[in-house]
Amino acid sequence: MTILLPTCERVTSLLTAYEEGALGPFDWLGVKLHLALCPPCKTFHDTFDRTPALLRQAWQHWEDEPIPVAEHALSGALAALREGRVPTGPQHHPEPELWAALAPGGDPLLALLLRLHLGRCASCRDIHGEHEAISITGDPLAALRPHLPPESQWRWIKRGLGGGQVAIVMEDAATGATLHLACLPGGKRSPVHSHQGLECALVLCGALQDGPAHLRAGDWITHASGHLHGPTADDGCECWALVALERPVKFLGWRGALNLFQ
Repeated sequence: MTILLPTCERVTSLLTAYEEGALGPFDWLGVKLHLALCPPCKTFHDTFDRTPALLRQAWQHWEDEPIPVAEHALSGALAALREGRVPTGPQHHPEPELWAALAPGGDPLLALLLRLHLGRCASCRDIHGEHEAISITGDPLAALRPHLPPESQWRWIKRGLGGGQVAIVMEDAATGATLHLACLPGGKRSPVHSHQGLECALVLCGALQDGPAHLRAGDWITHASGHLHGPTADDGCECWALVALERPVKFLGWRGALNLFQ
């Protein structure tokens, strides 16, 4: 974070005041800059911005006549809560266009992430089939080793990562894309960095906060080129993730020297 670029957590706490025009000039500029650079927060803000109008519209319809579909959905949700039927499995899924990587000749790095997601996500298996789904239970490294090159070929980066560590484990010689295995200790934040190409990440174990998205084992997140973020692992346990990058990330500040080693 810089003086003019607040964190995602700070931005979400300021959105109400931002919408009401109650922020001072520095906070207003910080939120404005952050929303321009952070797609997840921009999406969250767009939803936040539309909520009052949607509520007014829903209230107007409700005054005219009850909405049977809404009543049915609410009754079903309340019944599920009473019976202990709560959603399980990943809550964040790959974008529809990314599933093409599973086809013959598709992106091998994305295909591995997709197979890992399928190993956790019954709803995606119902839609896309098994596709040799990979299940991760217990030690994520032990489960992943059969699907990765020998560990002697991994290149670990451990310094300057806020207590975290990252290994470059695979590279697509044709495209230059890379696959990274990342570990972030509980409560630690990854250094803020930007992306020069598409990033697709899958949480293997643990949990983390990435902008407005809280990700747990099996959850998927995609960031476009230009995205700026610094995820934070939940307290209590380390978080492991597998990350496919079209191009290397760029660290800010003195950590920019790490860009030379990617």
